[in-house]
Amino acid sequence: MEGHNLPEKLFFVLPNDKQAPSGGNIYNARLIKALRQIGQPVTELSYTEYQSALSSNEPGIYGVDSLFVEKLKSLSTLKGRSQHNFFILHHLESLHPSAGNVAEELFREEKKVLERFDSILVSSGFASDYLRQQGMTMPIMTVEPALDRIIWHPPLPTPAPLRAIMVANLVERKGVYDFLKNLLEQGSPRDAFELTIVGRTDIEPLYAKSCQHLVQGSFLRHHVTFKGPLTHQQTLAEYGKHHLLVSAAAMETFGMAIQEARAAGLPVLVREGGYSAQHIQEGSGKLCRNTVELAENFLHFCRNEHALKAFSAAALRARAEYAAYTWEQAATLFIQEFRHFL
Repeated sequence: MEGHNLPEKLFFVLPNDKQAPSGGNIYNARLIKALRQIGQPVTELSYTEYQSALSSNEPGIYGVDSLFVEKLKSLSTLKGRSQHNFFILHHLESLHPSAGNVAEELFREEKKVLERFDSILVSSGFASDYLRQQGMTMPIMTVEPALDRIIWHPPLPTPAPLRAIMVANLVERKGVYDFLKNLLEQGSPRDAFELTIVGRTDIEPLYAKSCQHLVQGSFLRHHVTFKGPLTHQQTLAEYGKHHLLVSAAAMETFGMAIQEARAAGLPVLVREGGYSAQHIQEGSGKLCRNTVELAENFLHFCRNEHALKAFSAAALRARAEYAAYTWEQAATLFIQEFRHFL
């Protein structure tokens, strides 16, 4: 495979917590592993090591994770050097501004960083379209995430209680608090459901505590379990223990958990936002405009066994579409995309 390798050394500049569960970290790790498997050497660097490589003008191809946006603002231009620098876009604050911020103003600052790069790697057509709409003209490589092997289990029996899973770090963008609040407002202690929430609590600890306090102070404490962070393989094993997946995220540049649940044969309840809608097929998933509607539909399936059975059957029929695309194919596509403009 060496003849198909990139002409320069390939480096990925990754965050210190690269082993912690997140969609971006999983994407980086699986792509790097697959690149190595097809014969493309990859070296992982810290941000400090990347700064040293820039200072010494060390030749190579450098991919920089979007978590470094703020640090990158202090760097001078990257162009005109002997390196090719590409930006790995997992998320930008302008895609989902926090309270008091305006998307256009945030992107003006982000654009100053993006324009220093020679190219951008994105995980979906949604992210590519967003950048083009914002006036980005450099090459954009779209390489969607593939799937790790998911051990398929026969679907759970559908009688009560409904068992649902959310795979979401407890951060505001994931919409967990609003969904729980709407579930509390619309639900009843008599509703038979179990909701497992898998995700980190250390990224936005105050937000995480607000979610936990809401549950602990209400009847939801008998229905909701915060499982904390799991490894990716442990998370994959959880899908077979549940009837459906719920995603309350306000913005997903791809939505790997939704993809994984669909591949496992689970129906999905998904809030509109970013690429999420692209995972939905007629009958096997339902798209909701907001967390109020998400909670309404959740309780509908909780209270209507016939509807849940039909939902589950449609999801099982649709799962085969996810079998073909592998991380090795994603890695090959990455190399091909690069070779178009290097």
